[in-house]
Amino acid sequence: MDLELRQRFSVGAFDLAWDEWGSGSGAPLVIVHGFGGSAFDFASQIAALAANRRVLAIELRGHGRSSKSSDLESYTIDHIVDDLAAWLPTVVDEPIHLLGHSMGGRVSMRFGFIRRDLVRSMILANTTAWKFDIANSVIHEKRLRFFRSIQPDTPMGTPESAETALIMAANPPEMLARRREVNDSLDPMACKALGLALFDDGLQPIDHLLGDIDAPVLVIAGEYDHPYADHAENLTSAVSNGSLVMIAGAYHSPQLTHATQWREAVNAHLNAAD
Repeated sequence: MDLELRQRFSVGAFDLAWDEWGSGSGAPLVIVHGFGGSAFDFASQIAALAANRRVLAIELRGHGRSSKSSDLESYTIDHIVDDLAAWLPTVVDEPIHLLGHSMGGRVSMRFGFIRRDLVRSMILANTTAWKFDIANSVIHEKRLRFFRSIQPDTPMGTPESAETALIMAANPPEMLARRREVNDSLDPMACKALGLALFDDGLQPIDHLLGDIDAPVLVIAGEYDHPYADHAENLTSAVSNGSLVMIAGAYHSPQLTHATQWREAVNAHLNAAD
C-alpha cells in the first residue's frame, strides 16, 4: 500500500510526517513506531487494520520523513511525548487505540499517564517499562560505543539482527528497499541522544505508574525478543487491565515476520475494546 506520508504537523522547529487510512465504526488506531523506525515498520499491516477504522501513523522527530534538527538536546523522550500530545487532539475527536512499538511503547505509556481521556485502549508491542537493553552484553557495549561516537555526519544504517532473514523472507523486496531508505534517514543526533537515553540508563523504570492506566492493554512480545520477552509478563501484570500475547518464533518485529499472528492478536484486542 501507499505509505508515502503526505500530511505534516508543525511543532516547534519540527515538521512531523503523518497520514491516515481507512474508515468505519471502529475507534481510530494510532501507531507510534520505535527507535530508528518509521511507518514502514507496519507496511504489511496498515491496509488490513484500516478495513473498519481510521488508522493513523506518525513519524517521530528526527525519524523517517519528519524533519531533522542536528541538535542533540532537541531529542528526548519527553519531547516526543509532547509532540504526540500536541498532534493527536488536532486529528482525532474521540478516544483512540494507541499502539506503540519498542521505544514507541515507552512513549505511549508516558502519553497514557498525561492524557488518559484520549486513550480507549493501548497495545504495547515489544517494549518495556524498565531498562531497554540488548541481551548480549558484548553487543550492548558495542552499541553504546557507537552511540557515543556519533557525529552529525555519521552515516546511519539499519543493523543486521537475528530476525533480518525472517523480515526479508516475509516481505516484498521493493517495500524493504524503501523501508531501509526511509529508516536510514534517521538524524544522527537523534540516534545518539535517544540511543544513549534508551540503552545507557537514561530512563527510569515506570512500572509503578502503570496501574493508573485503567484502559485495556494488550502486551505483545516475540518469543526470542530478549530481554523484552522476559519483561512481558511483569508488564502485563503492572497495568490494571492487561493481557499478553507471546508470538512463537518471533523476535523484535513480529508485525513484519509473523504478520498473520500479530494482526489476529491486534484485531481481537481492538474489537473487544471498541
